[in-house]
Amino acid sequence: MKIPSYQSNGVFASARLRGPLQLKQECLYVNDILIIFPEGYAEWDAKNQILTYKDKKIALGEELDLVGGSGQYELDNHQIKNLSPSCDHKSLWLAG
Repeated sequence: MKIPSYQSNGVFASARLRGPLQLKQECLYVNDILIIFPEGYAEWDAKNQILTYKDKKIALGEELDLVGGSGQYELDNHQIKNLSPSCDHKSLWLAG
């Protein structure tokens, strides 16, 4: 699975999203919100189902605490890479 990512300019929103890490149709969510990570910061271990983000390991079901901000697919899709068509992108979170 490729993790959806965006090109970061180094400035991140500072809102918080906290909840259990979910995997649905090869896409990662928290509280049913699709997570888009800054490019190069996140890695998915499919065999062990563990996300490594900023050197922290989070297993499915464990709490993921993210800063960032909500996004809108219609406005932000030009900067998102590796987004699978099977991902539900009604609600996006641009992780920081």
